[in-house]
Amino acid sequence: MEKRKLTKADIDKVRNIEGFPIAKDEDIIALSDAPYYTACPNPFIEDFIRENGKPYDEATDDYHREPFAADVSEGKNEPIYNAHSYHTKVPHKAIMRYILHYTKPGDIVFDGFCGTGMTGVAAQLCGNPEPIFKMQIEQEMKDVQWGPRKAILTDLSPAATFIAYNYNTPVDVSAFRKEADRILAEVKRECEWMYETSHITNEKNQQIAFGHNGQKGRLNYTIWSDVFICPTCSKELVFWEVAVDKESGKVTDVFSCPHCGSELKKTDCSRAQETHVDNKLGDTVRMAKQVPVLINYTWGKKRYDKRPDENDIALYEKIATMAMPYWYPTDRMCEGSESRRNDRYGITRVHQFYTRRALYVFATFKHYASNSKALWLLTSTTEGSSKLNRERPNGLPSKLSGTLYISSMIREIDVISFIERKITKFVSSVKDICSDNIIGTQSCTDVTNVEASSIDYIFTDPAGNYGLTA
Repeated sequence: MEKRKLTKADIDKVRNIEGFPIAKDEDIIALSDAPYYTACPNPFIEDFIRENGKPYDEATDDYHREPFAADVSEGKNEPIYNAHSYHTKVPHKAIMRYILHYTKPGDIVFDGFCGTGMTGVAAQLCGNPEPIFKMQIEQEMKDVQWGPRKAILTDLSPAATFIAYNYNTPVDVSAFRKEADRILAEVKRECEWMYETSHITNEKNQQIAFGHNGQKGRLNYTIWSDVFICPTCSKELVFWEVAVDKESGKVTDVFSCPHCGSELKKTDCSRAQETHVDNKLGDTVRMAKQVPVLINYTWGKKRYDKRPDENDIALYEKIATMAMPYWYPTDRMCEGSESRRNDRYGITRVHQFYTRRALYVFATFKHYASNSKALWLLTSTTEGSSKLNRERPNGLPSKLSGTLYISSMIREIDVISFIERKITKFVSSVKDICSDNIIGTQSCTDVTNVEASSIDYIFTDPAGNYGLTA
């Protein structure tokens, strides 16, 4: 299909379809890339079917497939899978097995719960499989027919379809790398100093050493800890200091107040609160108090741990009081028991899920980004860079899946380095993708813009499990 311009007249054709996003027409048009992707129900799906579909004749149809009965197990540790996180995601190779079994090259596949668009990736890679995977499938399916299929992808979530679009459109790797490096250079120029720390040669005396030309260490991550109030003596307790066994890495359920000796549990204590001015909101906000307790950094070629020194504390305070020159979202969290679970800790808006330092990096990156691929790169890092990233002394840091839970200990990573790693992952994950898929944003309860008897195969994965046929 040829490129088109999405107009308000096009949008009016699909405005009454269920799942039409709450957004301004101008924003929908700006985000879309018609006809391949629209941030609303796609008004060009009928044209896509007319151009790519095969007329159905019940009298001559001889289609037959036995149920796909094999066990499907595919790993998730692949660049294409890990390039962008999402809470429900199926490896594309698992979906390829169903598509190869039930369809022929050129067939149209529909996925109404597309998420990150792995069904579209799978449909296209049926025409360009990895050699080892190809050999494995040919041993399992004697009559397999290789060749790309075409996909219609929809999802109720605008975030999902935006991610799916970027997974399913061609990428000029060289141009992408050049643009990403340009943006990153601007981010480093403005923000890299936020991740510097002094090298400590003597932890007890906090003696500071510098490298050549006064070079400082590069921060890898900072651990922040909740502060509680002892119910007995009303003094503050830093959870990291009283509950974490630094040798074993275990977090104890019962700990002693260092001030009065009372034996306590977290549930016995209230959280300390602190008030600060939120310049973006133009108001004061009161939030649960968290303090930095440990810094991991690289100096030379080695990694070190240290307690935050006075220079680190001064750096945090400087960042906290700086005016942010660029836009960032401050939307109120939507209604719901999970989305509002952190209200009691003063985290009521989306920007409050990030440290000020991380927020500054994201806002700077967004300011210099010039295309959707760059923004897609940004959204791939937002979850792992948030306060949802739990510090687990006896395990790897991670988000508590399916929740917006903020732990009493969080690990704040170096967001700039995280973005750099994502760039490398994305470049290594790029496959030979063409524009043979079409994507729209709408509810699967209303697909009136998809003609009857026009789909060859439906892959459905609404619960994060593997597919169903239809």
